[in-house]
Amino acid sequence: MWADALLKELPSVPVPAGLEARILADFDRQAMRPRWADRLREALWPGAPLWRPAGAVALALAVGVLVGSYVPLEDEQPAQTIALDEAPSFDLGESS
Repeated sequence: MWADALLKELPSVPVPAGLEARILADFDRQAMRPRWADRLREALWPGAPLWRPAGAVALALAVGVLVGSYVPLEDEQPAQTIALDEAPSFDLGESS
């Protein structure tokens, strides 16, 4: 409340028309610049909306996970178990 009163007491300074035009032109130029996501999308799939490449990657990932889990390997090896109740021992080939 006291900040509002303090700001109301300050005199206003008019902005020169040239400065206002430069600020607005710079804003328009920044808005028209392609962002990194837009550049990446255009490099991957030109002219497509952002959801299409993301959807294609998600679909490929889902198909890969499904195929990997349902298609058995020819030389299936038994799963190795890891004992988590003791510290691992590393043999570096050194004799003590």
